[in-house]
Amino acid sequence: MKLSAVPLLGLLSASHIHAASFLVEAEQFSDYGGWNADTEFIESMGSPYLIAHGLGEPVAPASTTVQVPEDGEYKVWVRTVDWTRRLGRPGSAGTFTLSINGEKLGEALGNEKPEWHWQLVGSSQLKKGEAKLSLNDLTGYDGRVDTILFSSDKDFTPPENAGIHERLKWDIAGSSQPIEETEKFDLVVVGGGYGGLGASISAARMGLKVALIQNRDVLGGNGSSEVRVWAMGNLPPSEYKLADIIEEIQDEASKSPAPAEEFVDDKKEQVVRAEKNITLFLGNHAYGVNMNEDKIASVDVLEVKTGKLRKVPGTLFVDCTGHGFIGQWAGADIVMEEGGRMGMSNMWMWENTDSPQAFKEQDWMLKFGEDDFPYPREFHAQWFWESGFDSHPIDELETTRDYNLLANFSAWNAIKNYSAFAGRDPNSHANAKLSWMAYIGGTRETQQILGDVVLNFEDIEKAKIYDDALVLTTWSIDLHEPEEKYIHALPEHPFISKAIHRRLIDRNVGYPVPYRCLYSRNVPNLFTAGRNISVTRDALGTIRVMKTIGMMGVGVGRVAALCVLEDCLPRDVYEKHLDDAKLLWRQPGDKRFEKLDELRGFIKKSSDKN
Repeated sequence: MKLSAVPLLGLLSASHIHAASFLVEAEQFSDYGGWNADTEFIESMGSPYLIAHGLGEPVAPASTTVQVPEDGEYKVWVRTVDWTRRLGRPGSAGTFTLSINGEKLGEALGNEKPEWHWQLVGSSQLKKGEAKLSLNDLTGYDGRVDTILFSSDKDFTPPENAGIHERLKWDIAGSSQPIEETEKFDLVVVGGGYGGLGASISAARMGLKVALIQNRDVLGGNGSSEVRVWAMGNLPPSEYKLADIIEEIQDEASKSPAPAEEFVDDKKEQVVRAEKNITLFLGNHAYGVNMNEDKIASVDVLEVKTGKLRKVPGTLFVDCTGHGFIGQWAGADIVMEEGGRMGMSNMWMWENTDSPQAFKEQDWMLKFGEDDFPYPREFHAQWFWESGFDSHPIDELETTRDYNLLANFSAWNAIKNYSAFAGRDPNSHANAKLSWMAYIGGTRETQQILGDVVLNFEDIEKAKIYDDALVLTTWSIDLHEPEEKYIHALPEHPFISKAIHRRLIDRNVGYPVPYRCLYSRNVPNLFTAGRNISVTRDALGTIRVMKTIGMMGVGVGRVAALCVLEDCLPRDVYEKHLDDAKLLWRQPGDKRFEKLDELRGFIKKSSDKN
């Protein structure tokens, strides 16, 4: 986990000093410069970190000021990784240096080991008081820094295990802070993609007090400007008005990927912030849960840029993480495919400029030819730049992303420096320049949280209709596998996919997914909304697109209001209050209840009419 050397700017208080050792979290630097915070791999490598994603051009330095507790000669380490060496490639793509008070300490870093580790930077004679640190990118090729550790104790050795839970136990300044407990919420939603947005907004409009926790600085998940997957899934006519809220937040993308502004990050945030019943924890990562017997009592949350720790208690919870982390930590019944899963995409774009643009080949790049990958027409590499089919979708997720970066940069090198491609003049790419590449990947498949119904292929094939039929899924059963014609380019880690469509669903009508897929069967106060709901892999192929996921969230948000109103749990709604749930699902998206008493009166009045 990432915990600051001090609250807000990592400054140390004397009460935390121990053996003149202290750490500074890179993602808590006061000025990122051109570096970016990466929170996608905390569950595998242990922490948020800074990444220098410069598309081959060094990014501006990141800097901060810390308070040195006492005079002394300090050894300095950084926690980093040589990501290309980890992939078995020669050379080191992402190198950088560390400067203290304007003086470079040691030589290039990020070039030592193929796993996250403490690399010794050197020693520095420091005076008590302020010291300025800067991280200086040397390459623009995704160098990364987790933590900087100082010690004037000559016998000090950095702890080997440095994940979020281990750091809470360290006796080192900056490794822990008091945990602040927030107010209790009716509904705690973890994950700010389309499912989380739908659940939060709909529950708030039903009168619930909602916490929305999102570990990025933007909302939308795969449908944000960071990943740039346009929202798919139709919104066909239905007696249930689940699509209204999704129409308020959906993107305006003309293709996938598209320019950042077409994903309307600002519009999504504005809709959320307009709801007075929602407390938005943007840039906060949920890293654990606390249980009260078999129910979730609270979620542990880290504010990435400050290191502040919070415990967020709630009555009900929604796992919209995609990966199913909340369910996993709570002990929910979960299934995961052993292999052959759909993978992660890191799409990219390029543009033609008015002048020649150099792109220097690097030793670590693969030597691709024209037959090794599909030429990115219309100036963008699309969804099928995908890998990780047989890699572990949590433990090896960072490596999957890095293979995508390797393939992307290698393909661009081939386009720029080696081939005419698709019959074009050899000089046709002289003015071409990479304009964007996702360093946050778009993941399709991890694990499923099992509910009282596990939707399967036969249900869809036979058009089985459940009595709690709810969300209309309109996408075909769309599963991905490696494209055979390109496997030879990187046989151990294919990076181009193809879609296998089984078109059993009328996209203008849809197939109704039952409500009982949207909660855990053994963690009684946990809902789900997203690609981690209770389905088999075949059924995942249709429900996993964003507008469909968003409607799941809307349906769950309204049921959550009914649960609080009736002091009951998600399963109870199906068994005892399904007619009332259907009443709420029929309400337009802008229907609002200021208080639960208003909702109670509305339900009673509607029941009396019937």
